[in-house]
Amino acid sequence: MRIPLFIEFSGKRVAIIGGGNVGTLRAKKFLRVGADVTIFSLEFSDELKKLEEEGKIRLIKRSVEKIGEELSEFDLVVVAIGDKNFNRKFIELSKKHRFLLNLANDAEKTEVVVPFEGGKDGIRFAVTTEGKSGVVARIVRDKFQTLLEKDGTIFTYLSAMEYLKKYMKSREIPINVRMRVYAIASSYKDLIRLSEEGKIEEAKRLLEKIVEEEVRKGEVRNSGF
Repeated sequence: MRIPLFIEFSGKRVAIIGGGNVGTLRAKKFLRVGADVTIFSLEFSDELKKLEEEGKIRLIKRSVEKIGEELSEFDLVVVAIGDKNFNRKFIELSKKHRFLLNLANDAEKTEVVVPFEGGKDGIRFAVTTEGKSGVVARIVRDKFQTLLEKDGTIFTYLSAMEYLKKYMKSREIPINVRMRVYAIASSYKDLIRLSEEGKIEEAKRLLEKIVEEEVRKGEVRNSGF
């Protein structure tokens, strides 16, 4: 069963089999996050040719039949060709060389799913229907994005909670106290109200007060009173 993960891909080596539309989209996606991208194909889109001219990617002219052991140097291989007959070959190579495999032409058998994604100001999300419908996945992504764009409260709350995390770590607050503070803050009505009003500094002071109260309670319990 697949699980959702966010993986740092800066500097990772990505091979893409296929220089058409799907291969181009995948190349641009991984290039944006700082990956080292190489495309294997007999033909390449004009966008890929331009990216190679700019020194941003590598294009290697090679037929699918002749691609093999050189994939061992890559962290992720994307198969972006229409013909599924070669998929078994790349699945076996991925097992042998332990690279991750994205079969863009087979949603059921792919090891890695490349989802539709969105986000804003520190909140990111990804959506997939696992091959059932890319159209629906895009619609869901757009709905989530619209909700996020309209919700100012959540970003004030996020800033406050980020501050809380750093504040407690800087004070070396014990983990058991931190967990209690997080539980309190998650449903504290005054904190939610301040977030709705965009009063970030007041929210921070309130969180500091909650921390100090929980620390004092812990000291009292530890003293035996």
